[in-house]
Parts: sequence; C-alpha cells; structure tokens
Amino acid sequence: MSKKGVYRQIYVTIVATMSIFISGMWLGWPSSVVEKFVKHETDFNATMDELSWIVATMDLGNVISPLLAGHLMDWMGRKPSTVVLGPLFIVSWALTLFVPTTWALYTARLLAGMGKGMSYTVVPVYLGEIASPAIRGALGSVFCLQLHFGFLMEAVIGPLVSYRTLNAVSAVVPVLFLVAAVWLPESPYYLLKRGRRPQAAACLQWFRGGGDVVHELDLMEVNVRKEMENRSTFQELFASRKDMRALAIVVAACATQRAGGISCLMAYSALILPDNGPLLNRHESVMLFAVTLAVVNLLAVALVDRVGRKPLLLFSEAGMAVVTLMFAVFFYCSRGDGSDFATTELEWLPYLCHWSFAVMFGAGVGFVPVVFLGEMFPVNIRSHCSAIASITLAFCSFVTNKMFLFVSNRYGFHAMFLLFTVVNFSGTLYTYKYAIETKGKTLQEIQEQLKDTVREKSNQNDK
Repeated sequence: MSKKGVYRQIYVTIVATMSIFISGMWLGWPSSVVEKFVKHETDFNATMDELSWIVATMDLGNVISPLLAGHLMDWMGRKPSTVVLGPLFIVSWALTLFVPTTWALYTARLLAGMGKGMSYTVVPVYLGEIASPAIRGALGSVFCLQLHFGFLMEAVIGPLVSYRTLNAVSAVVPVLFLVAAVWLPESPYYLLKRGRRPQAAACLQWFRGGGDVVHELDLMEVNVRKEMENRSTFQELFASRKDMRALAIVVAACATQRAGGISCLMAYSALILPDNGPLLNRHESVMLFAVTLAVVNLLAVALVDRVGRKPLLLFSEAGMAVVTLMFAVFFYCSRGDGSDFATTELEWLPYLCHWSFAVMFGAGVGFVPVVFLGEMFPVNIRSHCSAIASITLAFCSFVTNKMFLFVSNRYGFHAMFLLFTVVNFSGTLYTYKYAIETKGKTLQEIQEQLKDTVREKSNQNDK
C-alpha cells in the first residue's frame, strides 16, 4: 500500500468521524450550560428536574436509533448512512438557537442521541471495511479520539462565551461535516455485497492509492460470498456460537465503557468535585479531563497496533476499577457528599482521581470496543452487531446518568462509585478470560481465530 493510500484512508477516517466529534460536543454541552441555567444566563429557565431529563434524553435517542441505522446501512450503503447524519445534527443545533424552550432542548438532545447511535453503528463498520490491516487499529481509534476532541471543544469554549454563542459556534461543525462527507467513497465490502465488483475495484484502488488490488479484491469477494451464504438476520447471529462469542466480547467491553463511570463524570463533574482544588477549580479540572482524554487516546492510537487491543483494554479496565474505588473510599470517609472532608490533607484526592480516570479510560476502554466492532463480525451480520453494541452503550449511559443524582442524594456519591468499581472489576475479569487479540490480523484471520477458540472450548467441555 502506498503513502497516498494511507493518507486517503486517514482523510476518510477524519471526515467520517466528524460525526462522532459532533456527538462529543453534545456530550460536553451539559458541563458548560448547566451552570448557565442555574445562574439564569440562558434564553429561558429550567428546573433541576428538567435539566436532568435534558441530560438523559440524549441517551434515550441513542437507544432507539441503532437498529434503524443497521437496516439503513445495509439498504442505502455505508456512505449515505454517514452523510444523512449531517442534516440530523444541523437540525439538533438549530433547535437550541431558534426555539428557546425546554421541549426544544428535549427534542434537540433526542435527535443528537439518535445521531450518536447511528454514528456508533455505521462509522466503525465503514472504517473497518476500508482500512488496511496494518493501520486498521489506529484508524478505528480515531473514532473515539474525535469524541474526546468534541467534548474538549465544549469544555474549553463553554465557560468563555454566552449560551447562544456556544450553540452558534457548535452549529457550524455539522455543516462542515455534511459538505465534506458527500464526497466520500463507498465501502468496497458493501459494493461486493451488492454484486458491484467494478465499482468495488475502483473504490478499493482509490483507498489503496493505486496499484494492483485484484488479489485483495478477490479475497474480499470470496469472504463476502462465503459470509453472505447465510441470511442477514438476528437469527443467524444467535445461531452461531462463533458470532455470539464475538458479540459477548464487544458487549462486555461496551458495558464497561459506559457503566464504569465515564458518562456521569462527563455530565456531573461540577457536582462531584469540591468547590476548589489545591491547584485547579472545577471548570479547569473539567478542561484538564477533556484534554487528558484526547491526549491519552492519541498516544494509545500509536500503541494499539503494536501493543495490541487486549493488553490495553485490560490495563484500562483494571486502572478504572482502582480509581473508582479510591473515589468511593474518599466520599465514604467524607460522609458521601464531598462537602465535609475527613481531613483537609485529602482535598486533592478527588481531583487526582478525576484526572487519573481520564488517563485510564483513554488508554483502552474508551476506544478498543469500537476497534473490535469493526473487526470481529462477518459482513452479513456486521450491521446487526454494531446496532446491538450501540444500544448497549446508550442503555448503560442512560441508566447510570438517571441513577446518579437519585442514588447520590439518597445514599451518597460513594454508593455510585462502588457500583462503578464492581462494573470495572467485572469487565477486567471478563476481558482477561474471554477477549481475543486481533492485532495485525485480516478480517478473515480474525474469523478463523474465533472459530478455533469456540472449537477449543467445545472440546474442553466434551472432556
């Protein structure tokens, strides 16, 4: 593969993942505007209960869209299903600008959640199908890197500008995304699936930067033909032990990613952290959190195709478990609300935990599930598995975000952080026992490895 091919794949990856950059903006938006609502610096007023629903409604939208996106990407194609996200996000931001009501924000966040669910369903599959094996892990990691950059943008700009200015600046990004996305090529895998080999050859040659792609295209076609012998249904997915094994690995990683604490730390850091830390205040700590997520994820991109997916995921999940346990101990000792510290010498601890969680999350669990999502499933059920993974992410985020204020007010912050600790330790154990390594393997080789794993397990059970 030529350098031109690498640059083209990087370009397509950046454009396609702008959709998740916009989703990251929506994730960071509450951390910037909740305080503005409390101080009545917005176009209208909202109660705390309404604000909690505004935050959670995005996850609700995220739950309902992946199945639709899965069918859409098989019917229209990977590229059109990506392009349609542009108008969806444009409407969501337009509502924040031109319709100053609580219900408009509910609708905007619902649409944003639908866009996020579609992004998580379509884009990882698209990237997994167009990327060369040598750089597939790095390109897949850019997906989550864009999420963190979007969150960072809102965290940095939000405290510096007014409510309307923040929304206006944010609304520009989906317009740029739409203009760039309409020129993306289609996935060669999808074109082969539709029997359009000449177009698939042209697209693959563009992605590889020219040269002879006949051999790679032949391998793709054999793989697609073999996988398409089975119908593209959920029944096919649940009937295959190999595919169920892959789905279980991805769902467990996705559940740990969103139920392990990241959603609540993104949305409620202003409530979790004490008023002022020894070095940074709450707003500065949120900015550092966002910067750390982006920087660590960027470093991990360089490591994922060298160190491997499984080691990074194990390190990340175990580290998150330790950090959330430290959080729980601190809030338990400080009577659960963070306002009356057991010892003033420990005022720095929640800020250190806050930053450390960003490091551990960005190092593995923040992006490895997305990389797995683009690698571990045959083409005939890839869209269904992607939809299930997206629903898992959204459901876990919705439940933890809605539970957090109720449980924390009733029992203390330590109760929620103990729950996060249990989730993270469980995820670590599951990854250690069942996850496979996909570093440097073609999609066909990964399917063979899953078959071998299932066969070995079956032989052990027979003995």
